[in-house]
Amino acid sequence: MTESLRAPIYSLNYSDTEYTFFTGPASAPYSINNLADAEASTTACFPLLSQQSSDNTTSPSFDANLIACYSPHPLIPALQSLSPSAPTLGIFEASVNVAIQLLSSLGNNQTVEKKRKFGIVSTGLQWRDILNHALTADVGMGAGLGKEGAKRWFAGTECVGVDAGDLHPEEPSPHTQGVGEGGLESEDKIKNAVMAATGRLLDRGDVGVIVLGCAGMVGMDDWVREEVSRRGLEGVRVVDGVKAGVGVLQGLVRGGF
Repeated sequence: MTESLRAPIYSLNYSDTEYTFFTGPASAPYSINNLADAEASTTACFPLLSQQSSDNTTSPSFDANLIACYSPHPLIPALQSLSPSAPTLGIFEASVNVAIQLLSSLGNNQTVEKKRKFGIVSTGLQWRDILNHALTADVGMGAGLGKEGAKRWFAGTECVGVDAGDLHPEEPSPHTQGVGEGGLESEDKIKNAVMAATGRLLDRGDVGVIVLGCAGMVGMDDWVREEVSRRGLEGVRVVDGVKAGVGVLQGLVRGGF
């Protein structure tokens, strides 16, 4: 999954930026499929990242840190405490920030109930409740918008029924949920599941931005746009959380904030 992030990140053409990619060690979960997995990955990764940070002879000093897991991940505050001067955020928080900025720029003057909102297309079914709960948390708590903020901006989460580690059929995990009967079989099934989840969000009638809710979904934005186009809709934006995270951090660092 880490390797799949390189091309879209480099496609942003921040040519004067050097990126360092870190993959969790063997002791980390193969796929982060719930909050317990997120805690376990933090336990596995933080000591290694902390050691790198303190060893200036072998590790660069980073200007910013991006956690490429679409969740309220505990590694975010852990790294913030380790490097308080370097902006650190997750792709979940970044994508929500970008989605709201896009919605604010649409110029919709209808009532609050009818204003366009953003929706999330995520992976395993368990993420629906996890992400929905995280977004209704108090403002300032990760991606939390508060109950009223979530009511205004957030349409909901639809899931494809496949865990992050199973999004790429060439490397299936031993814990595949599968898409319908027969389990995970092909990229076509995943594409159909992504488009179906997109369709369920669009059926709500108030979605103006769709967010890809997993780093492993990078590059699947074309499938979301295909479903939007198939329905003859216009003006629906698609946000890739990884690209959003890089873009937000670039702005923070370059602006000296």
